[in-house]
Amino acid sequence: MKRIAGLLAALAVAWQPAWSDEAADLARDAARQLDEAAVQLTEASDAADRVAALTRTVRAYEAGLGAMREGLRRAELREREIRTVLETNEGELTTLLSLLATTSRQAQTETLIHPGGALQTIRAGTLAAAFVPSLNDRVDTLRVDLTDLKTLVSLQRSGIATLEAGSDGIRTARLRLSEAIAARGDLPDSVSTDDAAIEALVNSAETLAAFADSLMPDKGPEGWVTDGAWSLPVTGEVLRKYDEADAAGVRRPGWILSTPDEALVTAPVPASVRFAGDVPGQGRVAILEPNPGSLVILAGLASTFVRRGQTVSIGEPIGLMGTTSLTAQEKLNDVGGYGGVFGGETLYLEIRQGRTPVDPAGMPWTGGGKD
Repeated sequence: MKRIAGLLAALAVAWQPAWSDEAADLARDAARQLDEAAVQLTEASDAADRVAALTRTVRAYEAGLGAMREGLRRAELREREIRTVLETNEGELTTLLSLLATTSRQAQTETLIHPGGALQTIRAGTLAAAFVPSLNDRVDTLRVDLTDLKTLVSLQRSGIATLEAGSDGIRTARLRLSEAIAARGDLPDSVSTDDAAIEALVNSAETLAAFADSLMPDKGPEGWVTDGAWSLPVTGEVLRKYDEADAAGVRRPGWILSTPDEALVTAPVPASVRFAGDVPGQGRVAILEPNPGSLVILAGLASTFVRRGQTVSIGEPIGLMGTTSLTAQEKLNDVGGYGGVFGGETLYLEIRQGRTPVDPAGMPWTGGGKD
């Protein structure tokens, strides 16, 4: 009887309540988001403002793909947990099923007489009967886990197909967005003399901050960055906060955001574009001016859609992030959510008031993101 009690205790600890429903709910919600994004992509062709419509479409795809990967990540973790429990307790499971079979047979035949006499026989029978409900509970738990396992495997198979369709959709949306922006006629003309002066400033500046400061007038008003709401410029998470040291001990006066591959970067505030181009060691950089004397730096992009002198609204496309060296299938199978949490690419965000950096956490962000 002690053997049976120990077995039940071990299995009670090993089998936790199933939560495959949570992963399934996430996957279903993600599939709905991707379906809605596909509808937006179809309707964007006839929209009065195709750039705005396609921007919303790309963001909808990013949200749906992120949610789907998170759902599949949880499904895979739960599947591994169930398989580990089943493999670890394989011997105990065999004993459990044997005990159930023995108990069932004894219920249908005459109980054997205990060597200790009638009293011991009664006690043994009473103890055995007391364990039957617990045995049945563990079998019910096993049955639920096996059902969960089957559901999770099916969920992952269908989820991969949905990811493939969503990945195709977002590629199409990004391409159409790029084409729509290129077709616009409202971009300011480039002036060769100004371009040469900016290039000279880029080449002479030792740091990104020094280059940004060179764009500021020597004298003039220093208005506050903005009085309105801010929107996080990219789908992602804050990897390192203001003045937080990285693995090498380097501190930066801004945020480093982990992003999906080829994520769309948008303007966090209404602003004029002071610079958009390559900066050595920083990739493509966009510097925005929300108010005279304040700047927002976005560095690490792979491409930019804007030009110097252009005015952008909050949420208007600025450019696209790059991509990691993963193959298409590896990206598709990346259940960690873009190489970890996001992680494939990083965008640097710095806010400057005059020539002084400001902690982005103090901005009035909408829709979360500052934590």
